Amino acid sequence: MTVHRCGSVAIVGRPNVGKSSLLNALVGAQLSITSRKAQTTRHRILGVRTTPTDQILFVDTPGIQHSHQAALNRQLNRAALSTLEEVDAILWVIEAFRLLPEDEAVLARLPAEVPVVLALNKVDLFKDEADKAQSFELARQLSARRNFAAVVPVSVKKSFQVNVLASELAACLPEGPAAYEEDMLTDRSVKFMASEIIREKLFRLLGDELPYEATVVIDRFIEHEGQKPHTEIDATIVVARASQKPMVIGEGGERIKRIGSEARQDIMRLLEQPVRLTLWVKVKDNWADDEAAVRSFGYE
Repeated sequence: MTVHRCGSVAIVGRPNVGKSSLLNALVGAQLSITSRKAQTTRHRILGVRTTPTDQILFVDTPGIQHSHQAALNRQLNRAALSTLEEVDAILWVIEAFRLLPEDEAVLARLPAEVPVVLALNKVDLFKDEADKAQSFELARQLSARRNFAAVVPVSVKKSFQVNVLASELAACLPEGPAAYEEDMLTDRSVKFMASEIIREKLFRLLGDELPYEATVVIDRFIEHEGQKPHTEIDATIVVARASQKPMVIGEGGERIKRIGSEARQDIMRLLEQPVRLTLWVKVKDNWADDEAAVRSFGYE
C-alpha cells in the first residue's frame, strides 16, 4: 500500500539566495515575487505542491536580515524565525559556491529537532570543474556540522533537480491525507497577489534606484460579474520620503505608467479577465521604522 505524506516546509535563507524563485518552481506557479533586490519577500506565503503520493505546504519566509534593525526588518525577522517552530521540515537555501556570515547566522537559528534539507542553489553559475569541487567541499563541511536529511544541488534556471529536491522534502513529512484540494496552489487572496505583482514591477523597474522601504496598498478591489466580467483595482505605492515620489512617477508619469501596464498584464493573467488598474503614489515619512505603520500595511 502506497504511503501518502502531507506536511509543512519552511523555506529559509539569507536574502537574495533564490528562495522565492525556488518556491515558484516547486509549486509550478508564480506565487512569490522575485527581483535582484534583496529582501523582496515580506510575507509568509503558503504554496501547495500536490502529487499522488504527497502534498507539501511550503512557507516562503522573508530572508533573515542581520544588517538592518528598522521596525520593518524586525517584523520580517520575527515572521521568518517563528515559522521554524511550526513546520515539519525546513528547506535551507544557500548559494552553491559560497557561504557568507549571514548564511552561518541562519544555520545557527535552525531548530535541532526539525529535519533540514540543504539546497545548494544556482549551480547553473558554475564555470568549470573547480567550481563543482568547491561546492562539493562546502557541502562536505556543512554536513560535518549538522546531520541534514538531504543535500541537493539545484538550479531553478535550468530546472535541475527541482523534483529531486521535492522528493527529499516529502520524505521528511508525516504520513497523512492531503490538507487541501488538488488544484489549490496558495492560501493567499487574489487581492494580496495583485499587490505583490505591483510591488514586483516596482522593484524590477526601479532596481537599486528605489530604496527598500517602498510598499503597495490595495485601496479598492471590485470584481464585476455578468456578461463582461472584469476587475477594478485602485492601489497606492507608499514611499518613505518625498524625494522618492518622483522616482516612482518618472518624467511625465512615464515610469508609473509602465509599472501599471506591466502589473495589469500579469494581474489579468492571474484573474483570467480584463483589469482596470489605477496607481497612486503616497509619502508616509519613515514608515518602515514605525511599528504602527508597519502593522497597518499588513506586516503582522
